[in-house]
Amino acid sequence: MVNIDNLAAMNNLNKNKSFLGHLIWYSVGKNLIKVEDLENYLINAGLGKEWMPKKIRSSDAFRRATKEVERKRPTSQPTVYENVLVREVYSNQKEIQRNVVIETVDQQGKSLTYATQSAVINLDKRNDSITFTADNDTIKEICGEAETKFTLYKNHYSAQQLRVMVGKILGLLAPTPLRKSGGVWFVPTAKDRELNQFFNFINTLENSEAYKVPVINTNDNKNMVTKKIYEHFQSLLHDCQNKPNLSKAEIKSLINEANRYIADYRNYKTIVSNENEALERVIMDVRKEVSAILMDIND
Repeated sequence: MVNIDNLAAMNNLNKNKSFLGHLIWYSVGKNLIKVEDLENYLINAGLGKEWMPKKIRSSDAFRRATKEVERKRPTSQPTVYENVLVREVYSNQKEIQRNVVIETVDQQGKSLTYATQSAVINLDKRNDSITFTADNDTIKEICGEAETKFTLYKNHYSAQQLRVMVGKILGLLAPTPLRKSGGVWFVPTAKDRELNQFFNFINTLENSEAYKVPVINTNDNKNMVTKKIYEHFQSLLHDCQNKPNLSKAEIKSLINEANRYIADYRNYKTIVSNENEALERVIMDVRKEVSAILMDIND
């Protein structure tokens, strides 16, 4: 386990001391962010709008909004409940239809009745608009709620989309994880400019924060960073050697990660001052495994 107090220059910083890099950690809040705001934050931080997530599709916003109005509600009978469900009827290039289904169940979950068209909600993909018809005012309110959510989601990215994007930007920093569970990384001084951009961006986001602590250039700290680099390459090698257990998407992600860490290693050459045969060997083994995987894919 990494002792952060030993790694970091926490006290008595000496201006004459050089630094290996920084320890960093951050958190991204659980909030929606408007498309235009996200683009401006990226540009103002110096990162550029090329980091923007994929454009929000109206169909995705529609499905998310209608899914979120599902609920369980009581009836006049204490042992009977209603499940408000949404089921997709059809989808094509022009529109999507989803029906609000009311399922009446008893306390054991046994279905008593099943009304398949309590409401019909349509998305017109051509103009990104919703229309609906409903059996009664209560169901109409539920449809109105879905419409409100749809308007919100088609103009805002979710917290999950934001976290995925931030995770990709983190890759700019040539980070080395210090804990197997993640959450704390070492970033070498060669990436100070990108690190400042990253921090400027994170700290403009609502309910989000990022922290960094400089790491003094000492032999002990060099050895610790070298050890963590070695452990991470060992983990990559293990994953490469166990590729039969991975999906195609996971294999693609693994190849990209391995290639990125191999390329990033150049930023650590001044930290790993002495030739570390074990580290060089494991990096070579990862290279060979990646090449073998690519040959298998291309065959």
